[in-house]
This record gives sequence, C-alpha cells and structure tokens, in this order.
Amino acid sequence: MVGRQGRQSRSLTLQLSVWIGCVIVGVGVVACGLSFAFAYQEARELQDGQLTEIAALIDSRALAFTGSRPSVESSQEADVKVVIDRLSDGMTGVAKVAGLLIPKALTDGFHDLNNGGQSWRVNIRTLRSGERIAVAEPSALRDEIARDGAMRTLIPMLLLLPGLIIIIVVIVRTKLAPLTRLASVVDRQTDMSLEPLPEDGITNEVLPFVRSINRLITRLKDAISHQRRFVASAAHELRSPLAALSLQAGNLDAIVTSPDARERLMAFQSGLRRTHRLVEQLLALARSEQGGLERPATVSLRAVATEVINATIGLAREKDIDLGFEHFDELDAVVDVSSVTVVLRNLVDNAVRYTPACGKVDVSVVHAGNEVMFEVVDSGSGIPDEELERVLEPFYRLDYSMVSGSGLGLSIVSEIARRTGGRLVLENIEGGFRARYFQPLYPNGR
Repeated sequence: MVGRQGRQSRSLTLQLSVWIGCVIVGVGVVACGLSFAFAYQEARELQDGQLTEIAALIDSRALAFTGSRPSVESSQEADVKVVIDRLSDGMTGVAKVAGLLIPKALTDGFHDLNNGGQSWRVNIRTLRSGERIAVAEPSALRDEIARDGAMRTLIPMLLLLPGLIIIIVVIVRTKLAPLTRLASVVDRQTDMSLEPLPEDGITNEVLPFVRSINRLITRLKDAISHQRRFVASAAHELRSPLAALSLQAGNLDAIVTSPDARERLMAFQSGLRRTHRLVEQLLALARSEQGGLERPATVSLRAVATEVINATIGLAREKDIDLGFEHFDELDAVVDVSSVTVVLRNLVDNAVRYTPACGKVDVSVVHAGNEVMFEVVDSGSGIPDEELERVLEPFYRLDYSMVSGSGLGLSIVSEIARRTGGRLVLENIEGGFRARYFQPLYPNGR
C-alpha cells in the first residue's frame, strides 16, 4: 500500500518528461529508420543510374566497346571497378577476367548475383545492334557507400534528439512552475493568514482546481472565525454569572459560622476561583487566536515582570515557594505589551502551580541582540521528554498531575509565539524545569 502511494505521488514533472521523452525517442527511432531506408535506397538508385548511363553510352556508340575481348574492367582493384561483359551465344557468358558467370536466361534490367563469394550488381541490356551486354559492379563498395550516405542523414537527427529531450524537460518545468509556486503559497498559509491563492499565470486546465481551493479556504476561514467568536462569546458571557457567584460567596462568608459549612464554603470559593481562572484563560486564548496585535510600544520590562510576579506572589506564599528575580537586564523595549504580559504571566503561574511546596521559582529577563529572553526556572519534577510537544495542545494535562489547572497556559504562550514570531523552548534541567520565551524586538516602534 505504501509503495503504491509512493508511485502515485511521483512528480508530475517527471512523469510528463519521461512520457514525452519516450514518445520523442520512439518517433525518433522510427524516423531514423525510415530516413536510413530512404537514403540507402536513393543511393542505390543513384549507383544503378551510373550503370544504366554506361550501358546507354555504349548503345549510342559514345563509348566504344569493340575488339575481340569479351569483357573490359575499369580497374585491377577487386572492390573498385566496373566490368563490361559481352554475352556470348552459349548458355552462359563468361567474364574471365572478373570471374563472373552470367546466365544467358537473365532478362534485361538489374540483378544481384553472387559468384565466387563476391556479390555483384549487374545491369543487362540489349543494344540496338541486337548484341547483349552486362555492366557489373561489386556490391560491397556500393553498399558501403550507400550506408555511409544514409548514416550521414541520421547524424543531425541523432544530435538533435538529446537536445530536444532537454528542451522538453525545461518547457515542462517552466509550465508547471506556477503549480510549484502555488504549493509554496499553500505551505505558508496558517489559520491566522488564510488567503485565496493567486490565479495569475494559471493555465485554464488548472484554474478550476485553484478556484475550488480558494472556495474551500473561504469556507475554512468562516468556520474558524465562527469557532473563535463562539469561544470568546461563551467565555465573556460566563464572566458575569461568575462575578455574581463570587459576590454571593463573599456575602455568605460573613454569616457562616459553622465549621462544616465554612469548610464547604471555602471549597466552593476555591472552585469559583478556578472557574474564573479558566474563563480568563479562554478569553486570552481566543484573543491570541484572533490575531489582533497591538501597536508595539516602548515599555519597561522590569515593570511588566514585577507586575506579573506581584500578581502571582499570593499563590507562591500559600505554597511557601521562593519566587523572585534571578537575573535582569534593565531594558526599555519596543514590544507588544499585552502579548508579553500574557506570556510571562502564564509561564510564572504555570511554574508556581506545578512546583512542590517549599520549592523555588526564578525569573530572568535577558537582552540578546534583536530579542529579549524571558526565562522561568522552577524546582519541580519537570515534564517527560515525550510529553513536551503535547503539553502545548489546549486542555492537555499530564496524567499524573494532581495540580488544579485548565491545561491552557502553555497553549496560550505557544499561540502568541506563533502569532508574533516568538519562540518557546521547554526543557528539563538538573533539579527542575526551564521555560524560555524569545520575543523579537520591534525597531523604532515599527
């Protein structure tokens, strides 16, 4: 099954190039064969014409063939000569010099004879005087000359075939280049930047497919937008009843005196706080997925980090956790303030929640070139290496975790990183866990 899918997913450029190349080679072979046959036949006809002309010259007495000799040879070379033979009245005419036996029964015209292991091309003609003559030539040289002439007609075609195949490959690649560019555009698409594919330069055959993809992208954008609006609206609508419940729970705190009832009230208030925290994180996640970036502004990172630590210090004191700065570079940076605040708040809150009582959480802010790095190191048990990717999924929590939470903190940070071009790096270290977030700095407020 895998092999079949691999064959089916072969490059279209390769398939077109191979098939067109095979067709060109096949047609070229047939054309070469026909060209060779035609040129070879034409060369033989030209050579036969020479023998015909010699016989015609003798018949018109322009070329004398007299005397008592029955035959005449033009050369002593075995392969390069023309033999003129006067046929006798016997059963056979014998060209003693050439050693060629010519049967008397042969009709006028051209014949191929083989005598003594040598092939001959013979033209027999009856002269106007009634005498019969034979004009013969060895076939070996004739055939060699004909083959050489025919081969010369093949050389241009044989030289052009490889070049033609290369041209075809270049043309196919060029014509399919718009599809490659479309693939790059699709690969760069995210749920935050879904845009219709460009139709410029697309052929009529591919255009319906591209338009279908564009309609699919439009429907997908609408579905994602509706989903995000639903999450944001639901979270927003939950805030009012939760605020009312928290107010009523606060009013009950003043009148409940029974230890058992107070214990239940405290559990109820704790649940309300967790629910309120979940709603706030859902709103933060919805805002981060909406992609609405604030205009970058210059802000003191110390002020932002201090505000985040102050917001979390209460939970840290409940668990007797040492929360504070480890290293800090004084820096007024040009950043998306709300995004940076949400990132740092979630990282610190996550570290405090998952660090055992009497543990330690250190926060560092380091300026590194065009980036600022926020580092949060805790003394907790960390995250198994195989779970480091999954904890970035919304609502995913470790099975063994007994800490209350929603599983949205790291997912929100990951979403903000994707939207703003930041980087989140999670890693286990000796004696704890470390989360690093790298935020690009905007020059001059962008």
